[in-house]
Amino acid sequence: MTLPSQPPANNRPTLGLKATLVSAMLLTIATTAVIVYWPWSWISKRNINAIVDQTHKEIAVGTSKEVERLFTNAESALQLIESSLKRDLLDLSDSEERQFFLLSVLSSTPAFTWVQYGDANGDFFGAQRTDDDEVRFHWRDWDPISESTIASVNTYRVEQSKFVTVHRKSYEMVPPFYSPDRPWYQGAAESPDLKSWTVYVYRSTGTPGLDVTKAVVAEQTVQGVIGVGIELNQLSEYLQRLQGDRPGETFIMNSQQELIASTDQREVMPAQIAGAANAQLTKFSEVENPLLQYASETLQEQALDIAEFDVWQRFIYTEPTSGEIYHIFLSPMGQLDWTVGTVIPESTYTAAINRNKRLLFGGVLLFTGSIAIIAVVLAERLVARPILGIAHAAAEIEADRFDPEHLTQASTRNDEIGQLARIFRKMALEVYEREQRLRHQVQELRVEIDETKRNQQVKEIVDTDFFRDLAIKAKALRNRDQS
Repeated sequence: MTLPSQPPANNRPTLGLKATLVSAMLLTIATTAVIVYWPWSWISKRNINAIVDQTHKEIAVGTSKEVERLFTNAESALQLIESSLKRDLLDLSDSEERQFFLLSVLSSTPAFTWVQYGDANGDFFGAQRTDDDEVRFHWRDWDPISESTIASVNTYRVEQSKFVTVHRKSYEMVPPFYSPDRPWYQGAAESPDLKSWTVYVYRSTGTPGLDVTKAVVAEQTVQGVIGVGIELNQLSEYLQRLQGDRPGETFIMNSQQELIASTDQREVMPAQIAGAANAQLTKFSEVENPLLQYASETLQEQALDIAEFDVWQRFIYTEPTSGEIYHIFLSPMGQLDWTVGTVIPESTYTAAINRNKRLLFGGVLLFTGSIAIIAVVLAERLVARPILGIAHAAAEIEADRFDPEHLTQASTRNDEIGQLARIFRKMALEVYEREQRLRHQVQELRVEIDETKRNQQVKEIVDTDFFRDLAIKAKALRNRDQS
């Protein structure tokens, strides 16, 4: 009978039972930790985007409402002046009446900076609010012959709804002031039947302003232009209050990408000084504020035409040096061609989240390490040690020095390993006893074989002629001795 050949040995390195169990447990724990950590990190990223979006929407909606409020108040005041002129409630030729009326309209609404009238002959008069809570009435008399302007300014302080004179002064304006040359006048004169909105730099203060104007028409001829002016610095101040302590910048610009207002008021102020006749609004591409520059670069890279925006848009800017991420939003305001924008550093919201992520990561590592230690101990005591004990018992059987007591502890367990130990112990005892019987039988068989061999050898000797002759001679010798 041919015995089956032994399978070839596998020389590839393999992990032991204990290492395999521990590795499997650690892999399971690590996979669980990753499954917990990465979805949380992904959800955190989505939450950041949602928070940033919500922040921009709050700023955009608040800014739109503020601008709408200013526009509505300005239109209402303009309508009041126009209605008073049509009903002959206001006589612009009466210097005292026009002064009191315009000062009263100005005082009724703190948001107004100017309430004014420019005449077609070049003259101008208007009420102005100053930063020191005083009001001024300006009268600028244009001389067409010398093309010069003599200005008179009366400064008042409001006390108990009365205008108290502070001081008066007169001077020649250089360069001269001619009403029809001003942007607000030209905008209204070009469309006499419509209200005109003009954003330009106020000559008196050198700050950006917005005028809503309407032409005064008589016999189909423009007699002059009435207007209400709002200094746009107050929009910048409103943006600062709306921004609060949150890092980032908020700005308003028009379709020509000229800066109307910003949380950084220094950027809004034109480079020209007050009194310049042709001062221009700051171009958005010329800003120096780093965050506003990021927005400007994004506009240029995307080649965006903000005049075509009808919904808000978000862009991501990554600072090349630091890798800092900035969210840039642009939203149409629904007023004129203005767009409100925000630049929000992602780190504003990721700082706390990253701190929590580090805490979570540390907690996961601590949890994983603790569970790994417990897993190693449990795997070694509850699984590896009993199974290795059974393997050791098998080696003892093979070496013919099996001790059943080595499996006593494992066999007392009530689980599958205990059942395996009991079965193996029983099987080992049976094998051991069977082997001992087999050895005894072999020993007895060996004795029988030796006896048979001896008898056979004796028989072979007795049956030889030499032994027979020797036996005859021995018998003869005995017989002779007896005789």
